[in-house]
Amino acid sequence: MQLKFYFMLSLFLFFIPASAWSASQLEVLEERIRALENEKKDSSSEKKEENTDTASGNDRSQNFWKYDNSTQSTSTATGISRRFNPAISVNGLFLGTYNSAGNYDATKSDRTGLKVQEAEVQLTSSIDNWLTGNVVLSIEGTTGIEIEEIITEALLTRNLNLRAGKFFVPFGKHNQLHTHAYAFIDRPVINQEIFGEEGLNEQGIGFSYLIPVDWFSQLTFQVLEGNNPLQFNGPAGSDFAYLIRENNFWDMNDETTLELGGTYVYGKNSLAGPSDFDNETHLAGMDLTLKWQPAGRENYKTFIWQTEIMGSFREQTQEGWYTQVQHQFAKEWWIQGRYSGYKIANGPNRQDKNQWSALLAWESSEFSAIRLQYNHLNQAATDEDQVLLQLNFTLGSHPAHNY
Repeated sequence: MQLKFYFMLSLFLFFIPASAWSASQLEVLEERIRALENEKKDSSSEKKEENTDTASGNDRSQNFWKYDNSTQSTSTATGISRRFNPAISVNGLFLGTYNSAGNYDATKSDRTGLKVQEAEVQLTSSIDNWLTGNVVLSIEGTTGIEIEEIITEALLTRNLNLRAGKFFVPFGKHNQLHTHAYAFIDRPVINQEIFGEEGLNEQGIGFSYLIPVDWFSQLTFQVLEGNNPLQFNGPAGSDFAYLIRENNFWDMNDETTLELGGTYVYGKNSLAGPSDFDNETHLAGMDLTLKWQPAGRENYKTFIWQTEIMGSFREQTQEGWYTQVQHQFAKEWWIQGRYSGYKIANGPNRQDKNQWSALLAWESSEFSAIRLQYNHLNQAATDEDQVLLQLNFTLGSHPAHNY
């Protein structure tokens, strides 16, 4: 179009005598040509911005198969764009342990030694305009790999969210965390005893509803497979577990937040013989979290107090709690303390144990930390003193953790 314009203009100027054009007319014509050139440049810039916005994900499903020379460099040999590759990250945990007891027991996971505590590979991406996906692969030690989580989520309405897959059940706060995100190197005693090594990790489907009130209030309901061997694992395929959780979050002021949650889970267990509970398990728990970060000093000062109390009610009642304090006293330094207790008050398997823990952490960035922890475990058998030293690091693009 532009070439045709210049060609016609050249013919016109060629056949018109120069004397017929005044200086002012020539200046007007030159200004018009420059204006047309600027309009063309602006139009080209707008098209490039539109292509960039489209590639960022707003209309990906509509433009997936549209061939674009400007994005040819980001395509594979097959012609399929790499822009839909998931964000990939790797979390590594290397652990050194000293334990004052049980070092000749090969089944004991926390005896003295050096080991790769865990390696975790996480893939996260939007699937389309409706669904997001998250896959977490876990390698404990240096052998064996398992699917720790595989989750699909969809925002059905402004307030209603759907989740399906295999995931850490939202029972309290700590059970939802991956190993690298623990506040301490190990789990509280109560979580370890009630849920076991893997925590309460189930296959299921559920909904979360954001209640329309002046503060954050979320109600969650989930149907779970119910295969935790310590609490459920009923004999019939239809022996599901059912969870309901209510979680509330308040901004107390510009520097302080308060979170309060309660959880209840019901399901069938695999214990043989009749009982007062008719082979039923009832789990109940409450959690409280207080966080303080001074305005303008968020990277240098933080104080977090978190407490959970929980119980399992079936043939024998298991109950316990933990409380922990985390204090960031400098940009890269944390000091922390925790108490955790657990007991079975009655019956043939009576137990009573508690653990005191102290931790010092140096976090050079959000991608790495070196943590030193001391535990003293009181129990019916020999008391234990433990010293743990952990290197915690992250490679790649890792999704943000929950607040």
